[in-house]
Amino acid sequence: MLLEGLGFPEALRWRDGALWFSDMFRSRVMRWVPGTEAETVLDAASGGPTVPGGLGWLPDGSLLLVDCEQRRVMRVHDGTVSVDADLAEFMTHSANDMHVDADGTAWVGGYGFDPEHDEPVPSPLVRVGADGAASATASSFVFPNGCERDATGALVVAETFADRVSLMSHDNTVTPRAGFDPGSGPDGLSIAPDGAVYVALAFAGALARLAPIEAGPDAAAEFVYRAEPITSGPGAGPLGIYDCAVHPDGRHIAVAMASLDEALAERVDTGRIVLLELEHLALSSQ
Repeated sequence: MLLEGLGFPEALRWRDGALWFSDMFRSRVMRWVPGTEAETVLDAASGGPTVPGGLGWLPDGSLLLVDCEQRRVMRVHDGTVSVDADLAEFMTHSANDMHVDADGTAWVGGYGFDPEHDEPVPSPLVRVGADGAASATASSFVFPNGCERDATGALVVAETFADRVSLMSHDNTVTPRAGFDPGSGPDGLSIAPDGAVYVALAFAGALARLAPIEAGPDAAAEFVYRAEPITSGPGAGPLGIYDCAVHPDGRHIAVAMASLDEALAERVDTGRIVLLELEHLALSSQ
């Protein structure tokens, strides 16, 4: 099943049978029930960010979303949009993705540097409490991106420009979980009910699977899907895979992709989301 006509889909989240996501280059947060048309929940004209990023929910059902350019977390409650937390004192470059715990604690990553001009440097995750109070972890992550909490309670974090996935424990200790080939660009990730971690490799245009942590630290990552390029038309060219979200049923996964040429993706709707059956994905060694 395929959803097309998007700019740059990111921050995929399943909730109540629907897939929520940010279309970053089209300034909108969307909701899609597979088999129906996607609907715009919030856009810049209705008070949303120009570039929305990570999504999550507070215990009362309020939507949290990252305003990437303004470096803040927004809250949407009963149709009212407000600032939940200003992160500018912790970030000098754009904010990015976010995980929200069941108790409403949010963990927000940011660029930490300008990928076009700067050498990679480590930066923190910013913790935002349910009351909106913010604080930063140690600067341990190189471009922290997709993150999600696993069954052990650790936060699994993709570090895009370090080509690795790391674990942050409850005491904020950070340890490597898996490494990828240079230039792979781990971006979004999602943890399946069986503990396997699916990682969107942005620059490799691939989806990888990490075995459950019980398999040990030396278990190799496996490629399970590769994006086919757009072969003709104004959006022709290779696609990157930027995020993924395992369905709560544990049998399906949504995978988001768009042109590897971000300037092209800004102009042309190369973005799409495909819904795949996990059991039919072919495994191959990295």
